[in-house]
Amino acid sequence: MNEPLRMDIDGVTLRAGGHCAGRVLLRGLGFTVNAGERWVVLGPNGAGKSSLLAAMAAVFPIDAGRIVLQRRPLAQWPAPALADWRAWCPQFWLDPFPATVRETAALARRRGAWWSSNGDDDARLGQVLDELELTGLADADVRRLSGGERQRVAVATALLQDAPLLLLDEPASHLDLAHQQLLLEVLGRWTASARAVVASVHDINLAWDLATHAVLLDGRGSAVAGAREAVMTPARLSEAFDVSVERVEICGQTRFWVGRR
Repeated sequence: MNEPLRMDIDGVTLRAGGHCAGRVLLRGLGFTVNAGERWVVLGPNGAGKSSLLAAMAAVFPIDAGRIVLQRRPLAQWPAPALADWRAWCPQFWLDPFPATVRETAALARRRGAWWSSNGDDDARLGQVLDELELTGLADADVRRLSGGERQRVAVATALLQDAPLLLLDEPASHLDLAHQQLLLEVLGRWTASARAVVASVHDINLAWDLATHAVLLDGRGSAVAGAREAVMTPARLSEAFDVSVERVEICGQTRFWVGRR
């Protein structure tokens, strides 16, 4: 993996449920993700944020267009090779069996042989657990964690895959304010190492702080993608979310105020 990361979303159309008869979620969407970029996906409930991320992970069918990773159509990638390039963290997790935080996160390190480990794996695992403030919970049963704690385990598992492209579906859900800020720091360091993040986020202020680029879905089939400043305008956000959005500068920091129309 010596070549820089690049994923092209080229004229992609998605339908609800991945079925040809489903309503159009987004039509003709195009953008390119490069190493060092942090993309956020915004839009109202049901607009297709999770479906877009799943399509980029090659686990959701595309109705039209194509997605290309490293100049190779996503559909042509064997699963093991694709796992070396992208990590997908879905919105929901199921833990039917007892397992510790350490065991759960370690699944990402030894694909196909989760019961084995080596010194390098253990060192990397300890680093990521510490980074996400999970060291004190390493031996806890994942079924007994709070929602925010389990969410950090999910993010840790994705990070431990060490793929250049990280696809995160609502990684900030359930996180308290301190851990939202921690997430921003962790993802900022991640992309500083020639890697990229695409994450769906509901909080537009958190999205602004995270993003270099954005995709905004309006829930009616339309979408816009590009640099953060061009996409996350008050007019576009107001139209997409059917609310009144005002952008203000407070102590040199951009904030958005939201009110009912």
